[in-house]
Amino acid sequence: MKKKLRLKLPFRILLSAIAVILIVTLYFPIRSIIKLVGHNYSFSSSVEIVSLDLYDEVIARDYSETLNKIVKDKDFNIDNYESYMNINYQDRPNFLQNVNKLLELKYNVEDINNINSIVSDSFYPKLFQEYIQDISKYLTVKYFKEANFDRYRKYFNGNYEKTILYVNIGLDKDYYTDTTLTDDFSVTMLVNKYHGISDKFSVPDLTKISDECSIAEPNYMSKEAAEAFETMCRDAKSQGYDILANSTYRDMDTQQKTWDTYLNLYGIKYNEKYVTRPGYSEHHTGLSVDIKSKHSNIFKDSKEYDWCLDNSYKYGFIHRYPESKVNITGISSESWHFRYVGVEIATYIYEHNLSYEEYYAMFLDK
Repeated sequence: MKKKLRLKLPFRILLSAIAVILIVTLYFPIRSIIKLVGHNYSFSSSVEIVSLDLYDEVIARDYSETLNKIVKDKDFNIDNYESYMNINYQDRPNFLQNVNKLLELKYNVEDINNINSIVSDSFYPKLFQEYIQDISKYLTVKYFKEANFDRYRKYFNGNYEKTILYVNIGLDKDYYTDTTLTDDFSVTMLVNKYHGISDKFSVPDLTKISDECSIAEPNYMSKEAAEAFETMCRDAKSQGYDILANSTYRDMDTQQKTWDTYLNLYGIKYNEKYVTRPGYSEHHTGLSVDIKSKHSNIFKDSKEYDWCLDNSYKYGFIHRYPESKVNITGISSESWHFRYVGVEIATYIYEHNLSYEEYYAMFLDK
């Protein structure tokens, strides 16, 4: 008969101690992992959090999607833990590597969140060149353009929103430099000293303004603009105001003759203020009209001028070159020049005292 194996007391005590140690060491990590999983962390992330001895700090805070996504990454830097917990996760290439570089350059969490949510992947190398203290003040302007960033910083005028707006308009450059030309007609098109028309451009449905609403010479506008002007003309007349279309659509040859005439009469400085080069005149669009009053040779002195200022937006027209916007339009004040943009846009411009350049840069230039 075999004898039962009996362990000596010291050995039994040793085994019991080992068992207790194993139970304790296994129980508490498992319990911590289970709690983290219940806190919305994945199982693998929970294991990593416990192994990094971050359990107590993590469980005491709200769930962090960023931590959940990056804690297993080889580039996870425990020294950046506090920053990570306040950085919003973005599912984009090299997220953690980019965050680490930005933190190393001393960008704060707010800046990093703005950067990650706004800029394209190709913009990061510029941010890695140097620490840009006011980066968020640029990025949070809704019409910020990455391509213009260096120009913004060079032109900066003390106001971030106006700097971005004016650079987007092109005001940091000389007139007629780096211009863009278009073949396409639209009611919202912009033509000025930075945006012109090509030789292929044409206005569809040019429509003659009726004799009732025009001077003796024929005047043409695009169909939609012509109809709107005639409605405005007749409504004005019914209220005791007489307005006429004095100059509307001009082709390239006509604008060249206009340029040459005024150049010979008054010289280049006058033309730079009041006349645009062929290809850059808003009259090419068939959307502009110089308005004449039946009662005064000087439109600004007429009651029709005041009526147009107060009412033209109701018909889709804006006063295109007001005195208060000369620094933006590049054209000296023209009381007579109105532009059709449609009722919705004209109303917004009227209510917010904007030039068309400002409106275009803010809402249309994508």
